[in-house]
Amino acid sequence: MQPLLDYTPFGYLDNPYHSAVLNRSGILRSVPPIGFGFWCRKFPWPYGEGARRNVNYMSLLHLSLSIGGISLHTSDDFEKAGIRLVSRYHTKSMMSYDWEHEGLTFSAKYFQSGEHSLVCVFEGGPATLHATHIYGYNEQKWWGSDGVATTFEDGAAIGKIWAYGDVFALGADREPDARKATASREEWNDWIAANDMECNDGASVELPNPLYSVLSYRLQSGDRLILSLTRGVNSVSAIQTHRTALATAMTTLDEKLREDRDFYAHCPLLTGDWPDMWKEGWVHDLETLRMTIRPPLGIYHHPWDGMQIYTPRCVLGETMLDAQALSYAVPELAKEVIYGTFADAPMPNVPCSREDGSMNMIGAGGAECGTAPTWGMPFTVIRALYLRDGDKEWLGSLYPYLQSFLEWWLENRTDADGWFHCNNSWESGQDGSKRFLVGEAQVADFVRTVDVEAVMASAMANMAWFAEELGLPADRWQTLAEERVERTRAMFVDGWFRDFDGRTGEPILLEDYWDIMMLVPLAVGIATPEQIEAVRPRFEYFRKNPSPFLEWPSFLFPATEAAWNAGLREWAAEVVADTGNRIYARTTRRAITKLDGTGLPEPYNYRIPGVQSEFWPIEPPADIGTGAECYGWGATLPTLVIRNIFGFREGANGDEFLLAPSLPAFATPGMSLGISNLRHRDLRFDLACTHSPEGSVNVRMTARCDRPVVVTICTGDKELASARLGEKPALIHFQCANSEILRVSLDSRTAEGKTGS
Repeated sequence: MQPLLDYTPFGYLDNPYHSAVLNRSGILRSVPPIGFGFWCRKFPWPYGEGARRNVNYMSLLHLSLSIGGISLHTSDDFEKAGIRLVSRYHTKSMMSYDWEHEGLTFSAKYFQSGEHSLVCVFEGGPATLHATHIYGYNEQKWWGSDGVATTFEDGAAIGKIWAYGDVFALGADREPDARKATASREEWNDWIAANDMECNDGASVELPNPLYSVLSYRLQSGDRLILSLTRGVNSVSAIQTHRTALATAMTTLDEKLREDRDFYAHCPLLTGDWPDMWKEGWVHDLETLRMTIRPPLGIYHHPWDGMQIYTPRCVLGETMLDAQALSYAVPELAKEVIYGTFADAPMPNVPCSREDGSMNMIGAGGAECGTAPTWGMPFTVIRALYLRDGDKEWLGSLYPYLQSFLEWWLENRTDADGWFHCNNSWESGQDGSKRFLVGEAQVADFVRTVDVEAVMASAMANMAWFAEELGLPADRWQTLAEERVERTRAMFVDGWFRDFDGRTGEPILLEDYWDIMMLVPLAVGIATPEQIEAVRPRFEYFRKNPSPFLEWPSFLFPATEAAWNAGLREWAAEVVADTGNRIYARTTRRAITKLDGTGLPEPYNYRIPGVQSEFWPIEPPADIGTGAECYGWGATLPTLVIRNIFGFREGANGDEFLLAPSLPAFATPGMSLGISNLRHRDLRFDLACTHSPEGSVNVRMTARCDRPVVVTICTGDKELASARLGEKPALIHFQCANSEILRVSLDSRTAEGKTGS
């Protein structure tokens, strides 16, 4: 199950029906202090316009309480009453608000039922609950966007846009004790403050002004009230769907909670003495990733990575980073997403696209682009996942698409002399970078890019290895890989890897500019020892000058891979720890961030924590700060923690893997940093790593396996520990130096005769 924590009381619910083109359904986002709603207008950050429907608005369910003469209506009211609001359940499926007051316990649990119903299960009393539908705030006019009216029918408040627009029904599984509506925010506030139980017959207001429709319920101790805010094309459809949502609410909730339990049953989670914000932030990462995976739609016949939830689009590089992180929890889903990304792509280069087949990254020269293989390093990720999972059928199904991808790049992204380039900076994943000598999106096919040369050398070597695994011819790929390795190594000039200008054949030397993507030859393991040694001092430069390269997930992944191969594992661990301390402090905040000048109406002009954002800035600006909320690759820190702090990485084959615990500086002696549910093939294990006062690391591995197997942990030629495993957990204890690489081998042949140690 999800870890039992007091999560920040802000967040999103997944609306799987929402898409960029075919069905702009809207976003489900929290409304402080204890509300939720349909946000169907533009958000003030990249991709935020995708939340805006043609019939655009905000439709919010705001809950207020009167308890023993105290009014709890705003966040300030809760604070003045000394009430600590938390969320004790916080997933893409359901989010709760939970609090106690004078010995009474209250909870409001929100979830989606079908596409058009937002359901709240409210528990607690005695109190008076005022449920308000706030409807209006349209951003753009359309024919018929004149105003909002509320009437009351069969215990529900029916909100309609006149002359034409969406109809909403707000009601509960019992009749309200009072009902009324107003166009005045001041009058609404007065009603709540006075616990007003008078009634009226409705109200009307011109857009974009909102209307406030209030249903009031007197609750007794132990009461449970089920509320639904439901959308329809007319009042008949809205009321019918509303009644169905109420009747099936608890069954729907049970199904959603069952899905969550299945996910967390196999999900890696931080354990031990990690700071609370890390444990909570880790969960917000996982839930953000879950929300970015969209159901099949349009040209996508498999689950696909939408990159972010507002304007979902399929992007190969971001898919690989997101799927890599998800693969530690749900490898079957990650494999399906990766396969579908290639199999459903409109063209072999996997161009950035939307669900209707439209292209979403067309350069200034007219090229329909996908992300370069440097972005997310797809072949590196695929090999790592295959080594951990061992699914040869999956690898075989992918192989033809990987082959077509490489052939396309060979045919379309090499110059007359055979050097690789990107069509433009967008394709490279470095928008507007100085490397390309021309403006953003402009054709830059004369720039021979060293990172693409390096990653293609690695991709071709991986293809040769894939071919051998599948019993296919590998010679061509091996020959091409060797050629690309030599080309890459030849692009090392004056102690640094360089791009070359194809027009002159000269290296591009940019004064006082160092690009972290020039570390890709180290990241994919093809730099010579001499080149690695020359480059090593540059890592500290990036640590001291982290912006922008240590702020973006797409850069941090290859940078930490390069550090690992350069023997700078403690550097990588500290960079990852710095990132976690920075972003988890923001993600787990207990307050919104008010914004200015964004176009959102003043009461709802804010950012919220409880979900991961687009990137990891060192010092965010005061307004938008961290880019888009609920963004997939912004939630991929678990990959970096697993690979660099615990050092859990793939080995040379499926019978082994690596561990290299690299505990960061904040892990003081005696402090145990743990993780549960790591997997390699059919081995499952938990780790707990503790700094000793002498500086070494004590490791406790609790492991189990579906078959008898002997696990042996070695450093160099020295055996540290071994144990015979089966389905029952066994404890293996060993000690190593911080960041020391350990090889963990699995041998089923000797399992029957080996004793544990």
